Amino acid sequence: MKKTMILGLATLLGVLTSCGGKATSETTLHVIFDNPAPRTMPLALFGDVPAELVTSLNIAEGVPSSVSVMLMEKDGQQCLFDAGNGNNDSRLLPRMGELGFSASDIDVIFITHLHGDHIGGLVKDGQPVFPQAKLYIPSVELDAWTKSPESTPQNVKDMMEAYGEKLVKYTLEDPLPVGVKPIAAYGHTPGHTIYRIDNKLIVGDIMHGVALQMEHPEFCARFDMDKEQAIASRKAIMEMAKKEGLTMYGMHFPTEEGI
Repeated sequence: MKKTMILGLATLLGVLTSCGGKATSETTLHVIFDNPAPRTMPLALFGDVPAELVTSLNIAEGVPSSVSVMLMEKDGQQCLFDAGNGNNDSRLLPRMGELGFSASDIDVIFITHLHGDHIGGLVKDGQPVFPQAKLYIPSVELDAWTKSPESTPQNVKDMMEAYGEKLVKYTLEDPLPVGVKPIAAYGHTPGHTIYRIDNKLIVGDIMHGVALQMEHPEFCARFDMDKEQAIASRKAIMEMAKKEGLTMYGMHFPTEEGI
C-alpha cells in the first residue's frame, strides 16, 4: 500500500502517491524499484549470522531487498535521489514514464554514494541520461574515489565527463536545493551521505537487509567498507529516526513504504 507525504502549513501528513504531473507547493515522494523482479540479499553477505537468528527471522533463503531510487516533487522541482544501476532491464525510466515524467524533467539529482548500483543509471553511451539535471555529490565521497586518475573507477570518470559543469560538489554546510539537508552517515563508503526532507530520511545504504539489520544493526553487509563506522552510523541514524519520529526510505528496502 502506497503512502503520500504532504507538507502543510501547520501539519505534516504523509502519503506516497502514484500520480504524475508537476508539483506545486506540495512534497510528494515516489519510491521506484529499479529491479524488475523481487530481490534478496544472500545471507552469506552478512557474515556469520547465528542459526537461531536465521530461523527466528525467517531469512534462510535470503534477506528481502531491492535496488531503489527516490523521485521527489517539491517546490516545482523534480528531484532524484540516486539513479539505480542502469542495467538493460532497469525499471527507473519506464516507471518515471508511468508517473508522468521523462528524464529531461529531472532538475536535481542527489547522490548518496558512488557505488555502481547508485550511479549506473546516470550515463548511457557517454551521454547524461538526465540532461537538464544538476548532480549534487558530497565532496568527501567524490574526493575519496578520485584521489588519482589511476584509482578513479571508469563509471565515476564517465559520470564526471558526462555532467561536466552540472556536477556540483558540496560540503555538509552548503545549502542544497528545495531545502534538502545532507547528513553524514559514513562507513558504507568514505562519504556515504543521507538526506532529510521534512520528516523523511533518504538513508541510502544504511541497511542492505532490513529484516536482519533493523533488529541487529551490528551485522554488516560485506559492501560496507569501514564496518565499525558503518555500524555506528546505522545505529545513530536509526536512533535519530526513532527519537524525532522520522520515516526512513532506503535504496535497498524491500517495500515501497518507509519505516
